[in-house]
Amino acid sequence: MGKFLFYDIDGTLMGKSKKITEKTKWAIEEAQRNGHRAFLCTGRAPTSISDDLKEIAFDGIVCSAGGFVIVNDEFIFENFMNQYILSEVMTLFINNHILFTLESKKALYQTPGVNEFFMQRQQLDFKNNLELARFFEIRRANENRRPIKDFDILKTGITKVCFIAPHKNDFQLCVPFLEEFFNIVIFSKEEDEFVNGEIILKHCTKADGIIKVVNHFHGQMKDTVGFGDSMNDYQMLEEVNIGVVYENAPQHLKDLGQYYFTDPDQDGIYKVMKEMKLIND
Repeated sequence: MGKFLFYDIDGTLMGKSKKITEKTKWAIEEAQRNGHRAFLCTGRAPTSISDDLKEIAFDGIVCSAGGFVIVNDEFIFENFMNQYILSEVMTLFINNHILFTLESKKALYQTPGVNEFFMQRQQLDFKNNLELARFFEIRRANENRRPIKDFDILKTGITKVCFIAPHKNDFQLCVPFLEEFFNIVIFSKEEDEFVNGEIILKHCTKADGIIKVVNHFHGQMKDTVGFGDSMNDYQMLEEVNIGVVYENAPQHLKDLGQYYFTDPDQDGIYKVMKEMKLIND
């Protein structure tokens, strides 16, 4: 049996261009032709898997950081937050002026201000990069984003919550209440005046999704390889047999790697797959 290859998307398959290079696409498909299986392993919700990713015939997807596992277009696992805990989280965030997005199977429910915050942050990037601007327009058009007022906690399961605290101290007040139930992943930099990230249920991470995929195929964890770049990939890289880490990732993450890849926009994934002899070129 070949390897089980698990790829994070943002920062791993895609760099700042927000596109997968042609060589990377070819490398994934060539690895599959060589008998390996390839999976997306991402924090993105199912509705956020863009069309360009769907052009590659992945064998499955671990999405919402382990909340959903899809194999051959079928959901083999779904995990949702306890409604009472979710209600407490929403109240906590609202009372502390924290913007948030609830991720469900079919839609993203956002509080007022989320879109405006990210558009402001992206204005400088868009000013010098029309292709990047078009990418965000297309992605947002394809995603099913809805206002929080449309959310019904009794009818719709939520697997993950993304958050933005415009003021750092507001989020710090929430941390003691969140730590018991969630892994807290921070994406913003230490020098930023804001905090953005996501909360992921403990015991339901990318690593747990990988285990479910391997068990589904009656495989073994010794045949697993994970490719990642940020701290929401930590559990994945800790669990797989071979970790492949972005060369500029946090040191805490790089310590889990046996191989390292360069800028995805410069064919970093293709190059490291060639180094690992997953492909012949």
